[in-house]
Amino acid sequence: MTDTIAKLLRTAFVAGIALVGMIMAAILLASTAVALAIVYVVAKLRGKPFVANTYWKRSQTRWGFGGNAQEGATAAAAPARSTSGYANRMKRSDIVDVEVRELS
Repeated sequence: MTDTIAKLLRTAFVAGIALVGMIMAAILLASTAVALAIVYVVAKLRGKPFVANTYWKRSQTRWGFGGNAQEGATAAAAPARSTSGYANRMKRSDIVDVEVRELS
């Protein structure tokens, strides 16, 4: 009898966690939709088209994560443009110092 009650409580607990997770996912989706709607309206008010791919590439290159090998080859030939400090730190290839500590 107690085993059945324990299983029932465990099942109810897992179902409750799953329900809370689904509610959180729905809130995330709704807030993302609101944010995209705001960006779309602002783009329309400025008279510019909102293209998600362009926005994504611009935000990625701003932080130093965007671009592919072909863009990197053309960027080397082009004059250097000013980027943020974080992007400069990410692009430096001369970082070789690595410290390893063993925990015992």
